[in-house]
Amino acid sequence: MKESQTIDTVEIREGLEDLTPQLIRILYRRAPLHRPVSNPERLWTMFERASLVLTAWKGTRLLGIARVLTDGVMYSYLCDLAVEPDVQGLGIGKRLMKSVQDHCEGTELVLRSTLGRFHKHAGLKAVDDVWAVKSG
Repeated sequence: MKESQTIDTVEIREGLEDLTPQLIRILYRRAPLHRPVSNPERLWTMFERASLVLTAWKGTRLLGIARVLTDGVMYSYLCDLAVEPDVQGLGIGKRLMKSVQDHCEGTELVLRSTLGRFHKHAGLKAVDDVWAVKSG
């Protein structure tokens, strides 16, 4: 299948419809996105409490996901961005990012992640003034 055909037939959806903890868990492990996925209830709560959840689908197959927390005014935190490995590089992550940016327009968008090649292609810049405290 050609790249353009793949991108043209990918549907970006907002919300939790058709998602399950199991689908999220599989995607996070395959992507790989290192998040706590062993407890399905906790994993689902992460998504229920999110301000915005965007998913990328090709038919019934989940290809990618973005989870955002935002105050809607100043800051938006893109907690998770994951794309299935076999379709990485086809622009699905960029489409999810663009949709996140459209939904969070007017806020500063922050992504917590390890640096990789996607980040440069998406126009993201590393910053020095970020601090984090791990809990539990």
